Amino acid sequence: MLDERLIGSIFILPEPPVQAVVLFGIHYHFHVLDDARPGDQVVIVAVGRLGLEVRRSDRQLKY
Repeated sequence: MLDERLIGSIFILPEPPVQAVVLFGIHYHFHVLDDARPGDQVVIVAVGRLGLEVRRSDRQLKY
């Protein structure tokens, strides 16, 4: 299981065909949940067995 402490981390979406990001020296696969494009700032909203789930950071609700 991936580390849930990554939720809330922000990174810049890389150019295709890259579907992985390096955080803290570890390569993580990710899945985009919305219409984020390469160069957009995204936030990790969930972690699962298949990788990180991310969406554009400007769509993340702030409480």
